[in-house]
This record gives sequence, C-alpha cells and structure tokens, in this order.
Amino acid sequence: MVQKIFWEFPLTAGLIVFLFLFFFISIFFIPDPIIQNFFLSYPREWNPINWILSSFAHGSFSHLFSNLMFLFILGRAVEYKVGMSKWMLFYGMAAIVSAIGDSIVRGFIIGDNTPVLGASGAISGLAAASALLSPFSIRMGGVNFPFPLFLIAWASVYTDITNVFEKDQIAHWAHLGGFFSVIITAYFLEEKDRKKLKNGFILNLIFFTLTLVLYYFIEARYK
Repeated sequence: MVQKIFWEFPLTAGLIVFLFLFFFISIFFIPDPIIQNFFLSYPREWNPINWILSSFAHGSFSHLFSNLMFLFILGRAVEYKVGMSKWMLFYGMAAIVSAIGDSIVRGFIIGDNTPVLGASGAISGLAAASALLSPFSIRMGGVNFPFPLFLIAWASVYTDITNVFEKDQIAHWAHLGGFFSVIITAYFLEEKDRKKLKNGFILNLIFFTLTLVLYYFIEARYK
C-alpha cells in the first residue's frame, strides 16, 4: 500500500529517488572539483549548466531530507493537476529563475558571492503552483483529502521575506525567485491552465484577506 501511494505519481516519485541516490553518488564518486565547477550556482556568473545542475545537489542530508519531504507533498499535487510534461516545466523554470534571481540580487545588488545549491528554489516553484492549482486538497491513494497546501506556500514566502537578509545558510532569494517563477511559466501554458492558475490566485487572495481580517479581530478582542 505504501509503495503504491509513493509511486502514484511516477515523476515526483522518480525525482525523489534520483535526488536521494545522487546525494550519495556525489559524496562518494564525484570529485570535489567537478562539484565546485558544475554543481554550484555562483552569483554574478552566467552559468546555465550550473543553474540546472545545482538543483540536483545538496549540501547535507538534513537539507536533502527537508526538500524531499516537501517534494513528496507538493510535487504530487502539481503532477495530478497538470500532468508530467507541465510538471517538468514548472520545476525546470523555477530552478532556472531561482538561480538567476539569486545571482542577480545577491551578486550585483547585495554583493554576497556565496554559492548556492539544492532543489529548494525549484521546489518553491512547485509550492506556488500547488497553492494555485490545488490549494485545499492533496491526492493520496486515488482519493482527494482536505489539506491546506496554500498554507505551506504562504508560510514559506513569509519565512523567506522576513529572513531574507539573515546569514543562515539558506538561499532565501532563490526561494523567492522560485515562487515568482510561476508567473513566467504561465506564459508557456495553454489558456485552460492559465485559467486554473488565475482562479487559484483569486481563491488564495480571498482566503489571505479573510485571514488578515480574522487576525485583526482576534488582536482587537484581546487587547
């Protein structure tokens, strides 16, 4: 049963397995100079190959595990709603845009030259897509269960915005680039898919507004 649920969405499951195996392959079999030259995304450098490959490597097992956990939840929601080919478009576009955005902001504006790696930026793109395409449910074992996927995206955006200047070894600018990549991805989709994203945005905006109003009344009541 667990195996059936895991492989229910083969592209998401396959990438999880690949990222897990690649983590150990990169440690034991890939020389460090190759990792440094091809799997790290460096600010202020035009390296399209690095932008893509950096989304497959991770700096630690905890980094890998957290990304795989979010990928399992968010990836299956997007794959269910738009299929494998468009899933790859969301993921690939987020990986590239997050790396470019991080490189421009940190490299040219902030002056931080610390290289980044990991699938976090690409997964942030899936977070945004899942919040728009399936904000209130997740599919497990052929059944749709109520699940607030939109809260994952909101919490992630809030965390990245409030900690964007922190020196915590987390690529917050890359994450934000991944979130906003969905806007660019939408231009490559069919009209019906863009309509789904638009309707999802309206739903998220309504619930976000209602959340702020509720928070205001709770704050006012207990003051």
